[in-house]
Amino acid sequence: MAHWGWYWKVKLKHQRKRLCSYLQCIDSFAMFKNKELMEMFRNKVVYEVPGCGLKITLLEDHYHVEYKDGSYDIPIEKQPCNFGGFRYFFHCPKCSKRMRMLYLDNGMFLCRKCADLCYFTQILRPPDRCLAMARKVETKLKSMAGSLDRKPPWMKKKTFEALKKKYSEYRDIKYMEAKNKELVEFYPELADEIDYWA
Repeated sequence: MAHWGWYWKVKLKHQRKRLCSYLQCIDSFAMFKNKELMEMFRNKVVYEVPGCGLKITLLEDHYHVEYKDGSYDIPIEKQPCNFGGFRYFFHCPKCSKRMRMLYLDNGMFLCRKCADLCYFTQILRPPDRCLAMARKVETKLKSMAGSLDRKPPWMKKKTFEALKKKYSEYRDIKYMEAKNKELVEFYPELADEIDYWA
């Protein structure tokens, strides 16, 4: 086992958080996108999870959730946008904070903090996170133009150059900085030998 793994798993008895992507969720932006559909579903069951007997009913200013252990309400906040229209947000039933996404945890729709969840990139080590960011930019450019060196036809040259710079920065410079920092933390006696990138 690597040194960092021993430190977190054995010494600190670290328990990794669950990932958001493993749980069912409701997205307020997606649910309220179609206004006609929302009016049609008003006072009717809009969302149902058969396994736990959970039903969500849309009322005037909140969702009413019924499940096998009881029921609760999810308040909805309507916020005006700068250029017209509205954005809708949920309020977490536990902490009452305004959230876009709520995750289903044991019959309750809760925010990420209350359900103690994390994103995939949060469980990665810093060097791996840098490589993931570089891959994200690479995937974006390859899907649009088929190559990292070819500019997509509709993209501005300035944007394309910024994306290429971001890709090389994360893949080379930031990756090496994070790797060196991690090595110094775990092996301080090697600090003088490690070649830092400015």
